[in-house]
Amino acid sequence: MPPGQHPVDPVRHSGPPAPSLVPEPAPVRLSVDNGRCRVYGICQQEAPELFRVSQSGSLHYTRSVPAEFAAKARQAARCCPMQAIETVRRPPHTPRPSQDGNGAAPRTRRHRPQRVVVAGGGLAGLSAAARLRERGFEGELVVVGEERRKPYSRPPLSKQYLSGDLRAEQLALTTDESVDAHWLLDTPLVSLDAYGRSVQLRGGERLPFDGLVLATGVDARRLPETPLFSDRIRTIRTLEDAAVVQHAMRVARARRLVVLGGGFIGCELACTARRQGMDVTLVVHSTPLLRRALGSRVGEVVGSIQERAGVELKLGTGVDEWRDEGVGLSLRLGSGEVLECDFVVLGLGGVPRTEWLRDSGLEVSDGVLCGPTCHAVDVRGNTMPWIVAAGDVARWPNTRFDTVPRRVEHHIHAVEMGQHAADSLLRGPGSAARFSPVPRFWSEQHGVRIQAVGMPGLADGATVVEGSLRKERFVTRYTRATPRGHQIVGAVAFDMPLELLGHRDSIGDVLAGQPPTHTGKV
Repeated sequence: MPPGQHPVDPVRHSGPPAPSLVPEPAPVRLSVDNGRCRVYGICQQEAPELFRVSQSGSLHYTRSVPAEFAAKARQAARCCPMQAIETVRRPPHTPRPSQDGNGAAPRTRRHRPQRVVVAGGGLAGLSAAARLRERGFEGELVVVGEERRKPYSRPPLSKQYLSGDLRAEQLALTTDESVDAHWLLDTPLVSLDAYGRSVQLRGGERLPFDGLVLATGVDARRLPETPLFSDRIRTIRTLEDAAVVQHAMRVARARRLVVLGGGFIGCELACTARRQGMDVTLVVHSTPLLRRALGSRVGEVVGSIQERAGVELKLGTGVDEWRDEGVGLSLRLGSGEVLECDFVVLGLGGVPRTEWLRDSGLEVSDGVLCGPTCHAVDVRGNTMPWIVAAGDVARWPNTRFDTVPRRVEHHIHAVEMGQHAADSLLRGPGSAARFSPVPRFWSEQHGVRIQAVGMPGLADGATVVEGSLRKERFVTRYTRATPRGHQIVGAVAFDMPLELLGHRDSIGDVLAGQPPTHTGKV
């Protein structure tokens, strides 16, 4: 953290952990696909009135949902990691009076756009578009997406889709699919005139706007030395990417796979490939696995799980030389060891899609810089009332923790930030609330469910508060020292979804004068 910056007081400034929802006028029916549900418990976090995870680990839910909880049911469906929840959709949108999250009439708004352009056809863009309609926006709504498909769920690409458990059509996001918008798919964005309020599309067409939501997401990161034109080296960011890798694994019968990157994507790719019977080697520059996300102690547990499943780990090294031998690849590591493989998948994280914004006047180093309300900021530090950003591409200060702008790349974050950005666009910077969520993410490593709340990567200490690391079933609480005491910045659970539920609301709290006991280095 830069000198002079300290975490804000979460009790006075952070706000509720859950976003405001727009009340719905009618009851809904919901159902859960038990074949897809992994009982992560996210639905209970979103709607405890409707969902409950029992002590035995089974999920119980209410099928007939009264109108007062209908919005919560739909939010649970949006946030479900496995997209296992279905709600009966209401008829196509008809304008209705807007309400705020407390059911009250909306406050006077400074900015009333007639045309809103959503730049990005992914989950964050869809979430923003749906919220604009929910808030009663009756103007023209245009969604510009570079892919040929409407929004789909990306987390299964490295897991259930790659393994063949889910088909492409099963990845479609159905909760908000009926949003009333004009979709421009397979349409690259070329440039933005932020002050003239227009975006340029492929072919030179200019699309004027009154309000703009930037939700272009990220591209898969590649190493500078990686060969650009080898069919044996792939990334997984889109459905088309995953289809190529799936073909190599299932049809071309590649048997030896090297995965570069020890984050969640890399680890999940290793899990899927081992499940398909492949020989898998994880090559990771740092050590242990997931150190930046979960810390060293918990990362070592993940490493043990991977090795026990037969994944070979090459930690603390990288690839110095690449050679395509025609029938396979030869990789020389920094350690001098040479790996022979049929295929390489890069799981190195994402790079914000901001190249088209380079001359826009916005601050776009490591994503679109935003203020606390999700409004974009230009290179001179001015807030842009008619531009907001959401999802993986947005870098903003979550005042639940501190004032440092950061990006967050998770499914639930895209849902919540898309909704908040839409609210902020309609209300304007002077009336909009700060976006201060509790980030939540999940993974599964060879059958072990990993769930997290908060930002464990900010911690300087960690405490096992339930279970034990040795048994690989535990909850770890993450804290960091602040001038007022130890701030709780995250919690991570291994196969303890029910026990994690109580930790969400404490994220950002400061344990004034009470340093955690038995705290170890992260």
